[in-house]
Amino acid sequence: EAQFIQNFLTVIGLLFSILAGNAYSALYEQQEAIYFALFQEVSEAKSLLEQTTLVCQGRPFYQAALHYIRLYVKRDLRQLDVPPAELLSSKPMDDPLESIMYITSVGVPSVVYETVKNLRQARGYRLGAMQRKFPALGIYLLYLLAFVELLAFPLLGAGSAGSVGILTLQSILFAFLCGAHMLVLRIIQELWQSSGGVFNVDEVLQQMVFGLEEELEMRSRVSGLPFMSPLSQDDPP
Repeated sequence: EAQFIQNFLTVIGLLFSILAGNAYSALYEQQEAIYFALFQEVSEAKSLLEQTTLVCQGRPFYQAALHYIRLYVKRDLRQLDVPPAELLSSKPMDDPLESIMYITSVGVPSVVYETVKNLRQARGYRLGAMQRKFPALGIYLLYLLAFVELLAFPLLGAGSAGSVGILTLQSILFAFLCGAHMLVLRIIQELWQSSGGVFNVDEVLQQMVFGLEEELEMRSRVSGLPFMSPLSQDDPP
């Protein structure tokens, strides 16, 4: 019976190790892809702002172009908690990038078109990288395997508990085993979360977008016109 419990504990531990290792590897690679995609997209957004200023400065729709860039940053780039598929399924009429192309192109696409095209490609890479690929069922299965493994450990140690010293040693080993399992599970769960976790891109994105938003504010003030939405007075500045 003791040999059966030992073999059972070994198999459960092996299954947990394989699944946890694969989950960590997949989630870490996804986080890495998100970082690369965000850096590329923010760089393209800054290029769009610079090109919009060069092409549209002094024209009546310059403030509208700045407004649409600001909407894109606020309602798309910053929305880490919104499912990527939901952002991608938005109507073209609600897309700020589509509006920028519309107001800067009359008949023939302007030079801004190529920058918007590159920005849309970078946006697609970012949304694809942020799409959750590891299912929640995998997280539940990891917790189940960890619980079963920890439950089998006292049963295995009960047969060899003959003195206080052995019980003390087993309790210390069991405490380390519980701590190691919880540490692994928490790291994987933090990587699995789309936002708000220790390993997520929230803080880095805030730093990257801060300079872009500051540049938008400065160029809006330099133009000498109030920063207002060309569509509705209800849109926040």
